[in-house]
Amino acid sequence: MVDDVLNSGRALAYGLGVFLNVPLRKMRTAVLIDRSHHKFPIFSDYYGTKLSTILKEHVTVTLEEFDNEEDAAWLV
Repeated sequence: MVDDVLNSGRALAYGLGVFLNVPLRKMRTAVLIDRSHHKFPIFSDYYGTKLSTILKEHVTVTLEEFDNEEDAAWLV
């Protein structure tokens, strides 16, 4: 399962809920940015970068399908 920014873990927790009745032996999670403000017991197996942020800061990730603009992540 892949997410752009792992903040509280809510999006990954809801996404994993779909697989509760599926007999999986293992599931891996990957995120582009891990902010480490987890409210749910969700942790990323693979991450692009870990950011030490405060809760008031906001991370925006922009990914373009074509090379018209740059792919970027901003901390605001």
